[in-house]
Amino acid sequence: ALIWSKLCWISCATTTTDRGEQEGGLEVVMTEQISHDEQPSWPWPFPRAQLMAGMRRHFQDTSLQVEEVRPRTLTYRRPGIGVLHGLEVDYQGKGGSATLPLVVKEPHGSTRTGLAGAGRREVGVYKSLASQLPLRTPALICAGASGDWLLLEEMPPAVEASAWSSDDYWNAVKALAELHDRFWDLGEDLDAFPWLGRPLSADFEVHVTVAAQAIQRIVSVTGAEMPTWDSERMRLLARLMAGAEKVAGPLRSLPCTLLHGDYWPGNIAVLEDGSQAVYDWQLASVGPAVLDLLVFVKKSQWWFGGLPVEVDKLISVYRDELKERAGIEWEDEDWQEQWDHAMIWRFLQEWLDIIAASPEALLKTRAKQLDEVWLEPVTQAMLRRLEIT
Repeated sequence: ALIWSKLCWISCATTTTDRGEQEGGLEVVMTEQISHDEQPSWPWPFPRAQLMAGMRRHFQDTSLQVEEVRPRTLTYRRPGIGVLHGLEVDYQGKGGSATLPLVVKEPHGSTRTGLAGAGRREVGVYKSLASQLPLRTPALICAGASGDWLLLEEMPPAVEASAWSSDDYWNAVKALAELHDRFWDLGEDLDAFPWLGRPLSADFEVHVTVAAQAIQRIVSVTGAEMPTWDSERMRLLARLMAGAEKVAGPLRSLPCTLLHGDYWPGNIAVLEDGSQAVYDWQLASVGPAVLDLLVFVKKSQWWFGGLPVEVDKLISVYRDELKERAGIEWEDEDWQEQWDHAMIWRFLQEWLDIIAASPEALLKTRAKQLDEVWLEPVTQAMLRRLEIT
């Protein structure tokens, strides 16, 4: 009954076509009623008419008029795909004059050559899936049809990500479990959203090709004494590409769900009331849930070092939450196997390219951390799972 109810609502959730066109709705009607004349010095990537249409829809006020748009400084940025700018919009509506703080995001390029653009994917989530998510997200005011820009409600964090408490971490992993439970084993239904990434199926060859090119670049600089890469690790690295299918195999056998793709404290705002809002959905995809949890743990360790919670306990909270919500559980040995394969895959999918593109000086500066967070754990996982001798 649980799965059937999910099938019903997710099948009805598709309101955006693959070209990013909204089917009917208030935005199209309102845009037609507004003059498209723009100020000659208009500095923003979005048209003034589209801003006004989006705000009218957001406030459900067809009389709303935009009076002035001003830039404002954002103080809580984290590395991401594209550029963020803050702005304030003075407007006049039914309730009088007011100011709305917004963020304009300009994703640049795609997450990988051959894959859907980062902005296209994020626009798709906000337009087609946001209402079905169990997580709070910023309101989308308007966006370019191809995802080259998005205008979003500003939701500034009350707590800097590096200063999260243990409760903030517990709440985040519980929310992640709730997201995964909502879409559990609905991989085929999520095919209705073709802009979502599919790293272990449709996008697999793209990721493997990029990783192979990254390995070639890494091998080419070994003579310059790249930190932490001894001959044994270089041998394992060379074998990794030959074993890519073996890495992906156990992950493909797991139920699929909706993945955020980059879920970690830097993409989650802890608000004044202690609740959390999740943004930066440009890596949203379909795959096994363990990939999201691994990213949460590894990216937190990479940026913040020691965490206010033990990683093993954090993982246990996530597993307990899934068990309580939907009866989903694994034997410890099975969980360790999928964790190992998820770690190897994520290293292949993302980190090989990051390492290959990083300046040698930076790699030397962060060599110890790179070894502790990624290289040594991945090495051991490969030895356990890929039968490398």
